Amino acid sequence: MNLFGFELSMRREKKGADTFTLNDWIARMDSLLETAAGVTVTPETAMESPTVQAVVKAISGRMAITPFHVYKKTSTAQGEKKELQPNHPVNRLLQRPSVEGVSRVSMWSDAASWFVRYGNYYAVKGQGITGPVRKLFPVAPNHVEVAQQDDFSLVYRIRRDNGSLREYRAADVVHARGPARNGYRGDSPIYDIRQSIALEIAAERMGASFFGNGGLPSIMFQFLPTYTGNWTKQQKEDFLNTFYQAYANKGRFRAMMLPKGVDWKDVPVDNDKAQFLATRQFQRTVIAGGLGVPPHLVGDLQKATYNNVEQQSIDFILTVVLPVLREFEAALERDLLSPSDLNSGLIIRANLDAALRGDFKTRQEGLNIQRQAGVISANEWREREGMNPRAGGDTYYEQGPSGQTSMPAVDAPDSGTPNDTPDLPDENAQRNGHSMQHQLDRMGDLARRL
Repeated sequence: MNLFGFELSMRREKKGADTFTLNDWIARMDSLLETAAGVTVTPETAMESPTVQAVVKAISGRMAITPFHVYKKTSTAQGEKKELQPNHPVNRLLQRPSVEGVSRVSMWSDAASWFVRYGNYYAVKGQGITGPVRKLFPVAPNHVEVAQQDDFSLVYRIRRDNGSLREYRAADVVHARGPARNGYRGDSPIYDIRQSIALEIAAERMGASFFGNGGLPSIMFQFLPTYTGNWTKQQKEDFLNTFYQAYANKGRFRAMMLPKGVDWKDVPVDNDKAQFLATRQFQRTVIAGGLGVPPHLVGDLQKATYNNVEQQSIDFILTVVLPVLREFEAALERDLLSPSDLNSGLIIRANLDAALRGDFKTRQEGLNIQRQAGVISANEWREREGMNPRAGGDTYYEQGPSGQTSMPAVDAPDSGTPNDTPDLPDENAQRNGHSMQHQLDRMGDLARRL
């Protein structure tokens, strides 16, 4: 088999001087991906890093709870208006993927995970000869090769799990990507910061190995100065192998009898001098910065307070999640909506209301400001809080010249329809009304006496 100009044999042994075996090829690929820390980092193995794991879960978790909808944008006398199109085939596809084993939550969670790690998301469109797209078949990015033809069109070569390879046109694939150096395939941020990720993984392995050995330092054996014997190479290897088998892992703390003429000494490892904890903490911050997420989402709470964590979470939505959603919105509009749909004003937008909901008090204060300014009605307020509408709740307030809020007469409900907010009597008018009634009562009493 010829791969990248090399003749590759699936056999383990050599067939010729110009033939690479499978083991040779794997070793060469590992050497290309191996970092200075001695750890091979790929978008798959990077998940060994706790920081990468936290970043991927944070972004994919936010995206999984963010629904995508199809809207129709029209222009009215009051301005542009968006209307939800619940019965559009693409809207139904985005809400209920019709692929076996894939739900809406899992589809967007996987999409975000692939996008963050590989910089790309691919899905093959399933549809008949005519008609809208009925299915989306997600494809792992490491199974896709994107090639640019002489006419600058793109061809997607997708390798299946059974080893078969098939080419697809760009019109048959949904492709969302991040920034690309070559202009058509997104770059993986994992590769760009692989040295930092490798250092964290290496520190993690070092700590696991150290504590897995009971915190005992390494041991160095040496011959005593008075020992005049000589060991062959095979005798030394046999002694060390016997020692490893007897005292490694769960065999530690057992008694040991050294051969005649052999002594041992500790090789201490000072974690304080090695800056073990500081290194792990610093790498967590560096990786989070490289992937563009706030430190508190990866467990770095040194500069986090009760007051600013919520603001940092909102900032995370706006600066990290929102750009990813915008990439998907543009890709879904381009690859799922037909030219007639686009010409009629159909768009695809992600609804971030659920992700941007603050605490209850802050949310109610913000909604109340919009209510008093006439931006929303009572029923729109109730809808955002998950409550059913009420009669007369579709009216809006208007801001008068004196700064007082009042309801316009044109929008006021009929006398037989209850108002969404009952009119409260003015305090001065109420006070004057009581005073006038008191005067009338006194005049009536005087008239009766006369």
